[in-house]
Amino acid sequence: MKILVLNSGSSSQKACLYELGEVLPEDPPACFWEGKIEWDEHKGATVTTNWNGHAHREQVHVSSRMHAVQHLIETLCSDPERVLSALNEIEVVGHRVVHGGPDYEMPVLITPEVKAGIAAVSAIAPLHNRAELEAMEIVEKLMGDIPQIAVFDTGFHRKMPLPAVVYPGPYAWFEQGIRRYGFHGINHQYCAERAAQLVNRSRASLRLVTCHLGNGCSLAAIREGRSVDTTMGFTPLEGLMMGTPTAHRPKPSCN
Repeated sequence: MKILVLNSGSSSQKACLYELGEVLPEDPPACFWEGKIEWDEHKGATVTTNWNGHAHREQVHVSSRMHAVQHLIETLCSDPERVLSALNEIEVVGHRVVHGGPDYEMPVLITPEVKAGIAAVSAIAPLHNRAELEAMEIVEKLMGDIPQIAVFDTGFHRKMPLPAVVYPGPYAWFEQGIRRYGFHGINHQYCAERAAQLVNRSRASLRLVTCHLGNGCSLAAIREGRSVDTTMGFTPLEGLMMGTPTAHRPKPSCN
C-alpha cells in the first residue's frame, strides 16, 4: 500500500511517500520519496525532492500556494524522477491538521463535515488550517475520491488535566471553548513513544519533557505516555519564542 502524507506548515510544505505491507512494522518505516516546498516572497517557491538518494531542486514561479503544492505532487509522475507511473497508485493520503478545535481528537476520514469543522477553527490557526484545507482540495482535484485522513496536532493534548487547560478567567470562557489546546501533539506523542523504545522501558514508567524545535517551537510534559502540560495554548502563538508564528502576531495600532 502506497500512502502519501502531507504536512502543510506555516513556512514550508512537506510531503512523504511510504509503502507498507499487510503488517504494520513496529518501528516507523523510512519514506522512499520526499518533497519539500520553501516559500520566498521574492523568489517564489523552491521545490526539493529526494528519491533513493537522488535529490532534485528547482525554483518554481507560481501564482499561488495551491499551484506550488500541485506541482510538487505532480513531480511524482514526471521526469526526471517519475517515482510513480500514475497518481492512482497511491491508495491513501494523510494530512497533518494543526487545529482540531473542540470536536476532533482521533484521526478521522475526511468528509465535507470534517472539512467544515476544520474551517470553523481556521481563524485560530490561520497559517496552517487553511493551507491544509487547500491541500485536501488539491488531492481531490488530482486523485478524485481517494480516502484522505486527518490527524490532529491538538489530539494528543486533549486529555490534559483541567489545571493545565483552563485559563485564569471567567469559567464561561472555558464553557465557550476558550481553553488551552496545545499543538505539535503528533510529534510530542512520537517522541514519547520513541524515547520509551530507546531506553527499553514502558511509556507508563516514564516522565518526560519533549521539545519540538523549529520554525515553530513548543515543549510538552508527558507522564505515563499522556500529555499533562504544554507551552502552547488556545492558538499556536502562545509559549516559546518562534519564527513565523511570532512574526504573524497582530501589530498594535497607533490609532
